[in-house]
Amino acid sequence: MGLSAAKNKRNYALLGILLIAFFVYLSSFTNAYTHLDDQVQVVHNPNIKQLNINQLIDIFKSTSVGMYQPISTLFYAFTFALFGLNPTAFHLLSFLFHCINILLVYSIFKKLNFKDFSAFFAAAIFALHPMQVESVAWVSAFSNLCFTAFFLMAFLQYLQFFESKNKYTYISCFILFTLACFAKSAAIVFPVLLIATDWFFFQNRTWKSIIQKIPLLLVSLIFGLITLNSRESAGHLSDLSISFDLIDRFFLICHSILFYPIKFIFPYQLSAFYAYPEISEGLLPITYYLSPLLLIAFAFVCWKYKIHQVIQFGVLFYLIGIALVLQLIPVGNQITTDRYIYLPMLGLLIILGFFLNKVQDKKVKILLLLVPLAFAFLSFERSKIWQNDETIWLDVLSKNPKVAQAHNNLGSYYMQAGKAQKALNHFNIAIREKPYYADAFSNRGSLYAQLEKSDEAMRDFNQALKLRPHADAYFNRANELVKAKDLNSAIADYTASIKLAKSADVYTNRAFAYAQIGKIELATKDLETAIKLDPTYGQAYFLFGMILNTQGQKQAACIKLKKAMTLNHTKAKQAWEQICI
Repeated sequence: MGLSAAKNKRNYALLGILLIAFFVYLSSFTNAYTHLDDQVQVVHNPNIKQLNINQLIDIFKSTSVGMYQPISTLFYAFTFALFGLNPTAFHLLSFLFHCINILLVYSIFKKLNFKDFSAFFAAAIFALHPMQVESVAWVSAFSNLCFTAFFLMAFLQYLQFFESKNKYTYISCFILFTLACFAKSAAIVFPVLLIATDWFFFQNRTWKSIIQKIPLLLVSLIFGLITLNSRESAGHLSDLSISFDLIDRFFLICHSILFYPIKFIFPYQLSAFYAYPEISEGLLPITYYLSPLLLIAFAFVCWKYKIHQVIQFGVLFYLIGIALVLQLIPVGNQITTDRYIYLPMLGLLIILGFFLNKVQDKKVKILLLLVPLAFAFLSFERSKIWQNDETIWLDVLSKNPKVAQAHNNLGSYYMQAGKAQKALNHFNIAIREKPYYADAFSNRGSLYAQLEKSDEAMRDFNQALKLRPHADAYFNRANELVKAKDLNSAIADYTASIKLAKSADVYTNRAFAYAQIGKIELATKDLETAIKLDPTYGQAYFLFGMILNTQGQKQAACIKLKKAMTLNHTKAKQAWEQICI
């Protein structure tokens, strides 16, 4: 076969993988935004609503849900500028980056001298594995796709640099790595991966190899410190000592190391939420105690039989990629999550590729292709789970009915859908399963407030703030205090909420409270801040217009009310007709 024909064959094969991936994820393009961070990262994120110099500076100065990811936020901003809040546009953005990553995986395998079949097979598994669905079908997981793209491009440049020793390829590697860190700080493991590549894949075990990585290690250190600070400030660093001692945590880590390879081989019972195990009579489930024994057995086999350097490299690639999410530093409220395998899957694919390189029989190769096709079907079905909050959390509960977070989030969905009794049932179960769950108390309080059960609402808000002072609970309690005409107490709670998390709706509501007690200057100042935070928040313009009208500033009031009308505020048109015509 000529070079041109071989190249065409490769291109058609890659195109085939991308087309299958397209049909797998096609149904997810119409999925709604979820309340799993989509509201914060996209829908109500003021940083993506404008594209100007000041906004760009704000993007690079701010964090989102406890993560420093300005490049990812910038892609959100570009998408919003072109398509507004159309969720399909954001889903297509995620799929586009997934396609880029598929091609990069193939290129890396070829650069590492894997045979064509192994490279195609690895790219197909990466493209179609059901564990990848969470990263692709969930809008808020875009940073995972974004940093991986820059990470893999940087890795390709390093492989080129290792061959050519051209300083410009090292510089481009450095730049791409830095961009990966700006996309998501999980990229900070990159220099450690390069050292592993030198020492175990290329067998270049020299001190020069490590010294060469010092500039990259310094970048990792800087972004690592930024991440720790942003996570701590957002309250995302979990205190596992409440439930698990150091010995328990050792077993949790061992379990997590094994969890991903097992799910990679047998992708069954996948879930959007994997809860921490329950302690029964002071003990974890038996599988957690078996985990270190299995790891020790694997390590012994590797040592005893001196496994091939490619397998060693694959194991290290996986471990380095997964290291930051093994709860060495506890983050979040899940023990594991599917999206964490997105990049580390390459390590498992490298191990797989080593064995695939030995396959010569064409019939065997054809049979092996059934694996990615089977994964494609599973991923197609899995992507339907991400249709909306209800489908996500019902699926979680079908796997584990005792997950308090799932009941809480499903309760929130039903509350917003006007299904009060269903919502109350799920909030009650969440609190029963997790009596110290502040968010569930806060949400149940909001439901009671909707049902005009003020005493029950205040009791739940107070309990939520006793368990964990957080912005939403202060905001919700303040709203209830406004109803009770206790405006000074409400203002104090709004202020406490703002100190923890600034948002347009909190400033707007505090402005209303200030206006009610005659502090017009403070009210207008808050409304200006609200509009700056979110220029699309119609309620701020409406309230501003109404306050200006009471101050005899009719012309200015009409401008604000007209702006509120353009933002589809429900009461703005009637107010504008009464005041301005």
